[in-house]
Amino acid sequence: MFTFDIHLHTDYYSGCSVISPEQLIRRAIQMRLDGIAITEHGIRWPDDRLDQLRRLADPYNLILINGQEVHTYSPQNGMEGEYLVFGVKKSLGADFSAQELVERVHGEGGILIAAHPYKWSRHGRQRYYGAGDRIYELKLDALELYHPHHDEESLEKVRRAMEKLGLPGTGGSDAHQVQAIGSCVTILTKEVRSEEDFIREIRAGNIHAEKRGHPK
Repeated sequence: MFTFDIHLHTDYYSGCSVISPEQLIRRAIQMRLDGIAITEHGIRWPDDRLDQLRRLADPYNLILINGQEVHTYSPQNGMEGEYLVFGVKKSLGADFSAQELVERVHGEGGILIAAHPYKWSRHGRQRYYGAGDRIYELKLDALELYHPHHDEESLEKVRRAMEKLGLPGTGGSDAHQVQAIGSCVTILTKEVRSEEDFIREIRAGNIHAEKRGHPK
């Protein structure tokens, strides 16, 4: 079993985060994670800079996965949700509708996970900050089940969608502060040592999600 937090932001490329890359590595090691995925907003870490960060992680056998969280929008619908993207080799920004993003990512051999699809909007329980029921219209590879802002109603909706769509559920802390790292995780049931392994196992559904609360 390999335990990953696959939804994380640092202050290096996400202005809303107060976690330095070095703090992220130290906390992940402290939390005994086997791996982490860095998912900045619309930005994929350049390979050379991620390699520098790997020098801190490698002595502890901590696996680093390079991803990004992409915000989608269309003139017809407005916001169409956010998606964790892996396997695409360049930063994608935020210039896609949800369907355009799916086509782009799958066209490059990558995978998409609907991030916090049933997270309620800050403006009340009239709409979602995530994709909501749009997940039924898209060809996705997984749904984020355990997320700090998914309440019981949200969790039930994700579970129902997982069953109907035949998709696995993931867990990620969406951490913007150090203390949240590792609060929600994805368990990969087969060996993962690289980004290619990571993508293959999620696509195959050899995963499940766990919620661990907010460690001190």
